[in-house]
Amino acid sequence: MRPNKLIISAFGPYADKVELDLSVLGERGLYLVTGDTGAGKTTIFDAITFALYGEASGANRSATMLRSKYALPETPTYVEMYFVYDGNEYYIKRNPSYLRPKQKGEGMVSEGANAELHMPDGRRVTNKKEVDKEIVELLGVDRSQFTQIAMIAQGDFLKLLLATTDDRKKIFQKLFKTQSYYVLQEKLKAESGQLGKAYEELSNSIKLYVNGISCDPDDVVSMEVAKAKNRELSMSETLLLIENLIQKDGETEIKFGKELAEIEGKIEEITKLLEKAKTLQIAKESLSNAEAELVKAQERKEKLGEKLETEGKKQGEIENLTKKIANIDAELPEYDELERKKRQVLEVEASMKADEVAFKGKTEELERCKNQIIQLDAEAKSLEKVGENKAKLEAIQASLESLLKEMDELSELENQLKILQESYKNKFISAEEKKGRYDILNKAYLDGQAGILAETLSDGIPCPVCGSKKHPTPAQKHDIVPTKEELERSKMLADAAQQELNEASQKAGKVSGIVAEKTKAIDVQSKELLGEELPGNLKGEVKSKLSDLRGQLSEIKKSEERKAKIAEELPELKQKVDTVLQESNDLREKIAKGKTLLATLLERQKELAEKLSYENKAGANKAKSELTQEKKNYEDAIKKAKEDFENNEKEIARIISKIEANKKMLADSEEIDISEKEVIHQGLKEKKNTLIQLQQEVYTRKTTNQSMLENIKQKSGEIQKVEEKWAWVRTLSNTANGNLSGKEKIMLETYIQMTYFDRIIHRANTRFMIMSGGQYELKRRLEAENNRSQSGLELDVIDHYNGTERSVKTLSGGESFKASLSLALGLSDEIQSSAGGIKLDTMFVDEGFGSLDEESLVQAMKALSDLAEGNRLVGIISHVSELKERIDKQIIVTKEKSGGSKVVIEA
Repeated sequence: MRPNKLIISAFGPYADKVELDLSVLGERGLYLVTGDTGAGKTTIFDAITFALYGEASGANRSATMLRSKYALPETPTYVEMYFVYDGNEYYIKRNPSYLRPKQKGEGMVSEGANAELHMPDGRRVTNKKEVDKEIVELLGVDRSQFTQIAMIAQGDFLKLLLATTDDRKKIFQKLFKTQSYYVLQEKLKAESGQLGKAYEELSNSIKLYVNGISCDPDDVVSMEVAKAKNRELSMSETLLLIENLIQKDGETEIKFGKELAEIEGKIEEITKLLEKAKTLQIAKESLSNAEAELVKAQERKEKLGEKLETEGKKQGEIENLTKKIANIDAELPEYDELERKKRQVLEVEASMKADEVAFKGKTEELERCKNQIIQLDAEAKSLEKVGENKAKLEAIQASLESLLKEMDELSELENQLKILQESYKNKFISAEEKKGRYDILNKAYLDGQAGILAETLSDGIPCPVCGSKKHPTPAQKHDIVPTKEELERSKMLADAAQQELNEASQKAGKVSGIVAEKTKAIDVQSKELLGEELPGNLKGEVKSKLSDLRGQLSEIKKSEERKAKIAEELPELKQKVDTVLQESNDLREKIAKGKTLLATLLERQKELAEKLSYENKAGANKAKSELTQEKKNYEDAIKKAKEDFENNEKEIARIISKIEANKKMLADSEEIDISEKEVIHQGLKEKKNTLIQLQQEVYTRKTTNQSMLENIKQKSGEIQKVEEKWAWVRTLSNTANGNLSGKEKIMLETYIQMTYFDRIIHRANTRFMIMSGGQYELKRRLEAENNRSQSGLELDVIDHYNGTERSVKTLSGGESFKASLSLALGLSDEIQSSAGGIKLDTMFVDEGFGSLDEESLVQAMKALSDLAEGNRLVGIISHVSELKERIDKQIIVTKEKSGGSKVVIEA
């Protein structure tokens, strides 16, 4: 990443807009940012970091502190930067959150932080979060990493040098893409945790199943069960105990089953005896009831026989009713015909009435049409001569309209003439005033010239004007004499006024001539149209006559339109008369036919009404329904009497059969003591219920123990497999996460990063050895201080002067700066050469050189110069005067006395 152009507005100490063309610094080498303390040198690096990440380069300067205190309220705060990355040019713009004046009204309003990024392919990213994401993805580092490897900010030199293993892990993870190893560590840790949790869950499940073992508390084995639940028995002993419990309960269950079967046999035998005794008792009661029912049934039979005989005598009435019904059925079709004839009569009468109304309407319409034809013929004759004088009237109308237009134009010209005449008068007065002033000035000028000349006259000397040698009355010199320029200017004004007067006279004269000609023409035309004697109000008379003429022409036009309309309507009316006449004749013929049909229908209707027994079909159907119901009542009565008699005979037969069956059953039976048998039966049922309850308890206990046994066996197999897998996964996880007991805590990711760190240290030492004169060399610490915290990326320093090895924390300020700079340059080199794709061809160093002595400064400059020999640009902020002499390319920042700073680039 290399900035080409930086634009700063109301940012830090810069009150106005500042543009820095950084491309003039070239693509490689060193350049120095120098200037007054507090002028804004670090702000340039802040602006670059802010443009990229929305934050300043130093941790002690937040984005909300970047608004310039010197800027005017209306000056916006923002940073724009054009930069090159991997051969492509990008543009980015950001502004922090700050207060600005309201666009409308008074007061201040907060301007929110915004960002905009232009990509080489033309794509624009405007959302701040999206811009942040794009920059991190593009450069491969976030703001914190950028300030540690590409922009070493003021006060941040020691951060990279003194970072802990955890801090360096975070930096290296992003730079060298070791995230996948971290993911593997976390997956192994998670898998180990899950397996441990699964082992614990299986162990708890087995405990629950063992606690679920069921046993008879009165059984001596219950003591062994208690031991198993208290974990005093091994798993094999527990399984054998459950199997013995299941076997014992199975034998008990079989025993209870045999006893239960024996009791059920006895219960069944007594139940049969009780059922037989109850059956005999019921038979006795049934025999007594049946004998009483037989007496009643025989009495009912005699009465029903008499009823049947009485109803049978009504058969003759049924036959008579059948004949009447048949007669009505035979006449029903003729009732339908009568109804049809009545409807037809109504329809014909309605049709005839409608036709008569229509005929009357047609007759009236025919009369109206004939009258209209007579009227239109008369009106047409009255309009035959309309429009004969139309052309003459139109010619007169055109002449009057032309005359009126001429009069309007004359009136306008007369007004124009008045204006021109008034203008002429004003210009005449002005010209006279200016000419009079000129004459006065001219006389004063001539008099003044004469007075001046008179001062030079002497007796005996000839006058230069008249030649006289005597000067009895010389001209007196005036006190105020106009200059020649004033006289010429007055003459010019007088001439101009005279010219304007002449022009005004010409214009007025021209218009006056036109008015005279037009007045004469109007007078001639008016006499032709209105006669020799013209009225006083000529224009009013013309308008009045023109209005009358327009009215006459309008009436002529209406008459012509009416004449044309009559010519269209007359043929249509005559055609309509023929049509209505034909329709009237058709209706007359239709009415005659209707009268004939109506007479025929009424004759047939009368004939049917006299013949039929009832007024209409509804009356016939009602009579038929009443006769049918009466017939049905007779038939139902006979049927019911017959059915009642037959059912009574069947009932008598059934009762006799029942009496015989009960007598036979009672003849072959013996007496049984029901009370005794019921007591025995109840005792057996109670014993059976007790056995069933005991059997159920045994079955439940056995089933429960069988389920516990199966589950324990299953979980035992599962827990063995989980325990085996957990053992090796846990070992892998502890190894990858650096948690092996008694070993250094080096994670897998840290182990991989150690390789990169060794390369960085090697690259750093090529510069650190030079800058320290061969005294110091950086070295990764091989042994951890303790085995409780993560290690592997700690840093020591070897002092070749005394052969000691110690922590980098023991270096002095100048030595720490050289070590930090070397390490940062080594890290940058490794990033450039690695396959990570991160391209940092610009580095920024803020301060730190003031702690170096002359020799160390020379060594540091040599290291930085070597670094800049490639395609890399290194910017340095420093007050050190030796650097100003050694570095040609400079950005010079100066503080203005009025507030704010300015900056120039010398390249």
